[in-house]
Amino acid sequence: MKLVFNILTFLLLLNNCFSQQVYERKINWSIKSNITDSYEKKYLWFDNAVYLDHESMIPSHFELIKIDESISNYKNYSVTIENDIWGPINDAEYIAVDASAISAGNQNIVYSIAKEAGKKFVQISTPTIRLNRENRLEKLISFRVNIYPVASTNGSSVKLLKNPTKSSSVLSSGKWIKVFVEISGIHKITYSELQSFGLGNLINVSIWGNGGKKLPFMNNQTSPDDLNPIPIYIEKGNDGIFNQGDYILFFAEGPKYPVYNPSVDMWTEEQHPYTKKTHYFITTDHPQTLIQTETQPLDANNYTSNSYDAIITFEQNDTNLVKSGREWFGDIFDLTTTRNYNTNLSNPEVGSELKVWLRAAARSAASSNYTVKVNSVNIGTLSLNGVIIGDELADLVSVKSQVFKTTIPNNNLTIELSYNKTIAASTGWLDFLTINARQKLIFNGTQLLFRDFSTTGVGRVTQFSIQTNSQNVQIWDVSNINQAKKIETTINTGSLSFKCSTESLRQFIAFEPSNTRSVSFVGDVANQNLHGLNQPDMVIVTHPNFLSHANELASIHRELDELNVVVLTNEQVYNEFSSGNPDVSSIRNLMRMLYQRANAENEFPRYLLLFGDGSYDNLSTKSSNTNYILTFQSERSINKIQSFITDDYFGLLDENEGEADGLLDIGIGRIPAKSTQEADVVIGKIKQYISSDNIGGWQNQLLFIGDDEDGNIHMQDANTLADYISINHNEYNIQKVFFDAYKQENSSGGASYPDATSAINTTINNGALLVNYTGHGNERWLSHEKVIMLDDVLSWKNYKSLSLFVTATCEFSRFDDYNLTSTGEWVLLSPKGAGIALLSTTRLVYSNPNFVLNYNFIKNIFAKSGVDNTYNTLGDLVRVTKNISGTGYNKRNFTLLGDPALKLRYPKYKIDLLSLNGKLLTEQTDTLKALSEVSINGQVLDFNGNLASNFTGLATITVFDKAKNITTLTNDGGYPMTFSSRENVIYKGNAAVEGGLFELDFIVPKDINYQYGSGRISLFATNNDETAMGSNESIIVGGISNFPAEDVTGPEIKIYLNDENFKNGGISDPNPKLLVKLFDESGINTTGIGIGHDLTATLSSDDLVQKFNLNNYYQSDVNDFKRGRVEFQLTNLSPGLKRMKVKAWDIYNNSSETEISFNVTSGNKLEIKNFYGFPNPFSDKTDMFFEHNQPDTDLGIEIQIFNYSGMLVKQIFYSEQNSGNYRIGPISWNGLNNSGSPLGKGIYICRLIVKSANGDTAQIQNKLVIMK
Repeated sequence: MKLVFNILTFLLLLNNCFSQQVYERKINWSIKSNITDSYEKKYLWFDNAVYLDHESMIPSHFELIKIDESISNYKNYSVTIENDIWGPINDAEYIAVDASAISAGNQNIVYSIAKEAGKKFVQISTPTIRLNRENRLEKLISFRVNIYPVASTNGSSVKLLKNPTKSSSVLSSGKWIKVFVEISGIHKITYSELQSFGLGNLINVSIWGNGGKKLPFMNNQTSPDDLNPIPIYIEKGNDGIFNQGDYILFFAEGPKYPVYNPSVDMWTEEQHPYTKKTHYFITTDHPQTLIQTETQPLDANNYTSNSYDAIITFEQNDTNLVKSGREWFGDIFDLTTTRNYNTNLSNPEVGSELKVWLRAAARSAASSNYTVKVNSVNIGTLSLNGVIIGDELADLVSVKSQVFKTTIPNNNLTIELSYNKTIAASTGWLDFLTINARQKLIFNGTQLLFRDFSTTGVGRVTQFSIQTNSQNVQIWDVSNINQAKKIETTINTGSLSFKCSTESLRQFIAFEPSNTRSVSFVGDVANQNLHGLNQPDMVIVTHPNFLSHANELASIHRELDELNVVVLTNEQVYNEFSSGNPDVSSIRNLMRMLYQRANAENEFPRYLLLFGDGSYDNLSTKSSNTNYILTFQSERSINKIQSFITDDYFGLLDENEGEADGLLDIGIGRIPAKSTQEADVVIGKIKQYISSDNIGGWQNQLLFIGDDEDGNIHMQDANTLADYISINHNEYNIQKVFFDAYKQENSSGGASYPDATSAINTTINNGALLVNYTGHGNERWLSHEKVIMLDDVLSWKNYKSLSLFVTATCEFSRFDDYNLTSTGEWVLLSPKGAGIALLSTTRLVYSNPNFVLNYNFIKNIFAKSGVDNTYNTLGDLVRVTKNISGTGYNKRNFTLLGDPALKLRYPKYKIDLLSLNGKLLTEQTDTLKALSEVSINGQVLDFNGNLASNFTGLATITVFDKAKNITTLTNDGGYPMTFSSRENVIYKGNAAVEGGLFELDFIVPKDINYQYGSGRISLFATNNDETAMGSNESIIVGGISNFPAEDVTGPEIKIYLNDENFKNGGISDPNPKLLVKLFDESGINTTGIGIGHDLTATLSSDDLVQKFNLNNYYQSDVNDFKRGRVEFQLTNLSPGLKRMKVKAWDIYNNSSETEISFNVTSGNKLEIKNFYGFPNPFSDKTDMFFEHNQPDTDLGIEIQIFNYSGMLVKQIFYSEQNSGNYRIGPISWNGLNNSGSPLGKGIYICRLIVKSANGDTAQIQNKLVIMK
């Protein structure tokens, strides 16, 4: 069978004349399951599977194939599938196929040509399930893809032309003033106003702008390029000199403008979706465009007009039903079900046709309707279907529009609109009510903007007649505001007439110069020239509030990555690309200009960073709104899963792209800052992330989290992702937290997984390069059990080990609801830790396409690309991932919150083992036996396999026992799931690396799994600037040594909080770090295999006992397996007295335990305690100490010393900067006063005053005694 589908069927397919691309493909089928309490739904899956129908789940094979350079100059291509081999579907697969969704006969492939960063690609979706001639299901086993260039019918290939743009903006020179208008019409600016603007040489004044229309969303529609001149009329008075008392006139289009809709043959008024003001620019330093007069044609008129198409629209646009999308509604019909709309038509043609266009919505479980009356006469009914209440995936409302026609009864038209409820809970909303009526051309003194659609026609010359008694009426043609003309008129008694060609529709305005509108002053405009930019690698578009932060980030990338970075404010972009009006497409058009100008691969822009939060309400200017950088919203707004926001819009830059269609050409990220404080946090995190201060073993730790809902599907997906890394990038250590593997607890607040929450919190606090979540979520928490909530995120203290978060869930990181900062946003904005960036969802999403995107992301996260074979930046990684994840809109709901030009902390070197117990691993694999002594030798290599002889630093070696199978607990019913995990650490320690070589000795604990099997050694090394990673899974673990030494003494244990300055009985905040130092001659047991032999910490208080397993947090000292330490982050401790007991076992299973106590304070308010000096009394010097509860805050410290008469004799100032300590000191005092003279013996009062960075102050005092 051969499947052929041509993009342009009229083109000739010349297979024998052109080169072709041929690819062989094989499908490896597997079955995935979606298990719930009541059923198990299976579906088929393979690499490159996409699901075009979320109900049937029939997979198609999707692929993005680059077109060879040799044939890339052709415009059209044909794609065929040949040598397709089909096979029968087995019984297990048959169950997973919805046979009813498969139509008989051949199914064509679907393909299209797309471009990415100047390169052409073919997007191909190939059907993989069919019904054969015997009406039996078959699956596609293998096939060949052929790509042919197709010549145009004239025999020559076609190259696409680039849209020319101006090379320089008019704003690049001269003095400029910006003004705005709110209503279309003739506007007047007086000579004195121009003077007040600070302009000189006023006779040369000119106006520039492009009107008030929004820019088109599609790239193949024309947008204005830079500012264009607007014709003006200059009134110079009787003296012929432009001076005081004179003025200029020009036509300014406002933010509401008439639009003809041919589908209903009606005019409506469209409101600019991003602004209520239209901006114009004034200068005296550029050429002036004066309005010209159009004389009347000599030909006789063949049509007359004395009326026009009047438009009246009632549209409020103040309610967005799902806080998403571009559809807004207005008047609500609930308690009030009937509303009247007065048209104020002053001169209608009575008896002529009246059209009423109604679009309205209803939320009702049953059908309902609206009735429309004109002057109490019913002219029609708008019926709407009911909606499914309570279904989150259903439309929230039913929406419908209809045009009603009647005749105009009289001058005073009132439209009565009634919503007829069928059930009490029904509610209605008006979208718009538009009226088209024929209005007589009568000028009554106010400006009259008119057009007459009936006048148009080939060869048509129309005589327009306007009733008026004024002798001063002027007519301007304002069909194009940049080509406005004054029309020559004939004044008659009681009327004015003019004649002109009307082959195309023309719009006119009638006015008197004495009755015009005024402009409003905005301010000076600094010179700028975005059109003259050199080709940048990265563009940062920022709100002015964050300009300094954007410039700081730009400097980082210029220095660190040698990128050419330009920083622009959104106002600058608006000025050149949308006539000063806020418009989301202006940013896209800027990037498109730079994209089209690229003549070589290295000239294409690579990254766009949007610096500032966005809002679903792009129009509102209220102070609480967060529309710092505009957002692109989908057209649909009544369905939560079909409405979306996407920053991808700014990166769809090719000819036929736009809206949400096409391939991303650039990497895009957003920093959703709402304040300079939040911007400070994010820039601080980026600086910390790229510094050498944060290098550590966390960089090879990955955390995969799977939700337990929908059966096991989310845990299965998470397991698939984790296992892909284990197989293909085994230098990384995987931790799996699958909820159903933990005990579920139930209370009045609902189900929860406290142990899973603790495991996640602990892992993140200790550091993980990647945190990947699969499952349910919303803006506030992850999973129905609320496993991760905002309090958890804000408690994470991983500032020096920030993670990349990937959350394949629903709207966890929605950033455009100005009433709520989502928990996903807080992951990026939290000042103490959490994430360096997120690839996260902003709306409701489907599970299966989520997995496709997540899987493609994981497949590429550690891949290298490009000529220099380097790791991808976050922006490149997201761009590649989305482009290969099918053509559906689900992927648009994923947004990169963070810096797109940032790279993860990837290793520069490899690290490997040379020998084990003196035996080369290339020759023989030795066995690690319980209680046996082990010697390891290893080396650091570059990626070409050469010894990195200049590498000197520290290696961390983690030895794992064999992987074990874990079976979930079916907490919510259903079926158990079994997955493999390496959780038992035999040994973790550090070794010095010198000249790229290292060695390490340790003793294998008694508690291992004695069965023989493959263990794993994880290797990580750093020289404080660069890192190396590797692993080895060829070692065998099992058995017991025949000659073990003897040991009957348990470990030595010392416990601290945060650092070794902590004293037993001290204070802490709710999130202290537990620090444990251990020593044992044989080493510490952390295998986790022996029952009751774990390294544990038990936290207890009057109402709580909580036990923590510290096995995976123990790490031996450098080249010393006898000594080591544990650092374990505690979170969200309640205030009050706590006790912490640590129990440890050595490798011979000898145990010891130690306990400390401490007081937890709230942490919200600064508290200080235990202020003392030592020695006291003293003669020459005393050292003062105190404790506090804010270890991660900068503190200002003042000690005031008073004699016993109350006189201040000494002040000591001291500062502590974010030390992480609960105990501060020593602060020394030598007994001298402020003048440097020694104080006499006696009692002195010491007052300690401490001030935190946020302004909190606390004080305490004590006594010191000087003895001489």
